[in-house]
Amino acid sequence: MASFKKVISIALATGFGVGYLPLGPGTWGSLGMGFLCWWFLELPLNWYLAIAGAVFLIGVMTVPLADRHFFRMTKKESDNNQIVIDEFLGMMITLVPLLYFEKTWLGLGVGFILFRFFDVFKFGLARFFDNFKNQWGVMLDDLLAGAEAGLVLFIILWLVEFF
Repeated sequence: MASFKKVISIALATGFGVGYLPLGPGTWGSLGMGFLCWWFLELPLNWYLAIAGAVFLIGVMTVPLADRHFFRMTKKESDNNQIVIDEFLGMMITLVPLLYFEKTWLGLGVGFILFRFFDVFKFGLARFFDNFKNQWGVMLDDLLAGAEAGLVLFIILWLVEFF
């Protein structure tokens, strides 16, 4: 049974294998979730946020097992590159403004670029939580990077609509 739990945890934490893609698995994870969000953005806000909350909780539960698994190969104790469930959450949070403005592929693309920027450079609380070497740090730094990116996306969309 422990083996089944490990397999499920790794599958979920890696975004069903997206985390194994070469050259920036976090970017692939963000891109993949961006495309999924295109359909999620049709849901009411409360459903969308419920799904984001579920992704957060699943990440908190699966990241420890996945990190222990990947540590054997990478010797990196936390937030291994193959784990992309945190990018899934960050993209969902970033794209919340598209629930309030016209949903366009351009808006989604700008959201993707903003999230990758805030995820890579980590400002404020995102940087603070990035220093936590556990599942909370893995998930919260991307949640906050997504909130920062989402705020900038909101401002951009508001300015475009206003002017």
